[in-house]
Amino acid sequence: MKPPKTFEEQTECIVESLLEEFLGLPVKAQNRHLQERCFQFQGPQNDVTDSGEPSSFDVTIIAARLQMLGDQINAEMEESVEKVMKEVATGQVVTVLQNTLKSLSQTWCAQDPNLAYERAFLAMTVKLLKAVSRKNPQTARQLAGPVRDAINENTAVREYIMDQGGWENLES
Repeated sequence: MKPPKTFEEQTECIVESLLEEFLGLPVKAQNRHLQERCFQFQGPQNDVTDSGEPSSFDVTIIAARLQMLGDQINAEMEESVEKVMKEVATGQVVTVLQNTLKSLSQTWCAQDPNLAYERAFLAMTVKLLKAVSRKNPQTARQLAGPVRDAINENTAVREYIMDQGGWENLES
């Protein structure tokens, strides 16, 4: 089986891997096909891409890089975490999550003008997911889809990742 091909499939696998790490146990993917597609790509692969190049997609390495990026944040997130968790419970999390991530990212960028907004957005996304995972694992599981969508639907972040050569070339 080949690695996930689309950006959306790769993002979904990466979010699942982050949750697995944060929760300390295997996360049940939404379906068996996703579980097989995502978690067989831990470690070096012998598969090739459509262009014939060797695939370097390793969900574990990519998730670790994102965690290192998220660990660089020293900003206080407690209020944002509570706000997002409350909205998960009401089913209205998507807009609040996107606005929260945008606000936190802009604040961090204002403190460090050399920081790219897209890197800040990814870091804040990981940090927020990690904080929610620690507070309430069930809420974190419910947040996986909206987190995936927040990344996939943010054109600037998506282009940033693609400009790096895709997820597999994203550096922490």
